[in-house]
Amino acid sequence: MSNTRKVAELADVSIGTVSRVLNNKPGVSEPTRQRVLAVAQELGYAAPKRVPVGRSQITHLGLLIRPTEPDPISNPFYSDIFHSVEQSCRDLQINLSFSALDMVGSRLRSLPALTNDERISGLVLVGAIPETIIESVLHALQVRHGSNGFPLVLVDDWFPRRAWDAVVIDNAGGASLAIEMLTRRGHRHITLIGGPDHPSIIERTRAYEQDMRQSGLRPMIIPSSGLDPQDGEAAVGEILRKQPATTAIMCSNDSQAIGALRRLNELGYAVPEDFSVVGFDDIAMAELTLPRLTTIRVDRVAMGRSAVELLLNHIRTPGRAPIKSVVGVTLVERDSVCPPRSN
Repeated sequence: MSNTRKVAELADVSIGTVSRVLNNKPGVSEPTRQRVLAVAQELGYAAPKRVPVGRSQITHLGLLIRPTEPDPISNPFYSDIFHSVEQSCRDLQINLSFSALDMVGSRLRSLPALTNDERISGLVLVGAIPETIIESVLHALQVRHGSNGFPLVLVDDWFPRRAWDAVVIDNAGGASLAIEMLTRRGHRHITLIGGPDHPSIIERTRAYEQDMRQSGLRPMIIPSSGLDPQDGEAAVGEILRKQPATTAIMCSNDSQAIGALRRLNELGYAVPEDFSVVGFDDIAMAELTLPRLTTIRVDRVAMGRSAVELLLNHIRTPGRAPIKSVVGVTLVERDSVCPPRSN
């Protein structure tokens, strides 16, 4: 039996973990590192001189994203985050392994291949991924690396009772900007098209309700299970039937808003003269609609860059407290909003 294999057996870790410890590589928890070093010394190994984990030692990171339509790389929101993470890694000469999760609902059908790569020092997870699936992936990485923890950062997702780093959007601030702008223009009947139980959508909805009440107005929400153009189209019909006094439609994201614009146009309504429409996210298509969409801009490039910076900090500072980074938003006023119609 080789010396490395003997150390791995007595320390109850993989051979790869022993190699990482003896070569001062990142990705191993401090208790596991100390256990391996103690066994190695008992067997006559000289403990290596500890050096800080530097950029040159972090050679591989992983990126996991929830499956989206049409596909994660083409998604108008998440594709910008993915490319930002990729560019940040390229600038730092770090290899990035990418995979879309094979999941159905809250069940993970199979583990992504990158969980078998011992070179990966940390993981970026993008989108609203169920907690149970994150736990499954994290457990696989901990077993592979022989550690009790593994550096990860969530993007556009957050679990308040979990010690996981996260990069999130100022959703409440964005909703407040939209409500303030609409009420300043004179709107009093503002209807929100809701969305699924995604953390960002929940925050936007709660902020809408709170800001409407603080303005002395009655919140009006049309439920929706999706965030696609067809969901915005369907919601327009519900607004006309259930909330005919509506003068402004606030959407949970830009894709909904694009569908709402299309349906209003098909029905012969003018935007913004008959209905003002506001989106959220400022995807590329928002500037190409007729009329051009007024929306809340989310800096998705900054989200990707912040995720990589936060992950590297976590790798280099094991045991630190979790960090939640909030990326600010701005109002982009284009052509889809004007004062309310008179009748």
